Amino acid sequence: MSKPLFTHEFSHPDSISAPRRSSGDAAALIRGSLFQSLPSFVKTHLGEHRWGEFLERVDPVAAAAYRNEMDALSWYPFIVVSSTTDALVAMSPTGAGDTTLRKFAAHNLDRATNLIFRAIFKVGSPEFMISKSDQVWKKYYSSGRMTVDNVAKGKASVQLHDFPELTRNYTRVVLYAIEATVIKAGGRTNRCEVTRDIHAGDPFTEFSYTWTM
Repeated sequence: MSKPLFTHEFSHPDSISAPRRSSGDAAALIRGSLFQSLPSFVKTHLGEHRWGEFLERVDPVAAAAYRNEMDALSWYPFIVVSSTTDALVAMSPTGAGDTTLRKFAAHNLDRATNLIFRAIFKVGSPEFMISKSDQVWKKYYSSGRMTVDNVAKGKASVQLHDFPELTRNYTRVVLYAIEATVIKAGGRTNRCEVTRDIHAGDPFTEFSYTWTM
């Protein structure tokens, strides 16, 4: 599988801020259901004894949300999830941050397709599942626009527009979450890349994939 565009370029815990919209625009919010599986992931993959460390590392708003048992239907500031992905990278063994984010994306997608996404789609072909990406985004994010630019047998490109809050680490979570849909549907990815990146000056972020069955 090809290496992603910015391999090893992770955000550090002391620089978790993201580009913001101009004044007057509402800050991005995310549904709690998307990150309800985070505590089980941390305890299973990083160690149950490290949950307290995780709560110390994330933004205080995020820590409060997790301590109060994140509500599936409530909206939370995007800093809750962006600081979460920064903390996952910081807590990973040296050089393993990318692996941790990939595992988390797969863990979260597996739970989502078994529970919260059932109203949107049943597990079908990779092409079918990726074609529903825009519906998933609109339901669980308050802003931003996801489009499926190109989807055909064994390949797809997905674009994310108008979401300047996106951090590098969260970009990777989105990249791997879409990859996980391919795997969930029985595909094997050959290419999984960020081919356009707002952090590199592109007007939107693009995720590109090829796979075989």
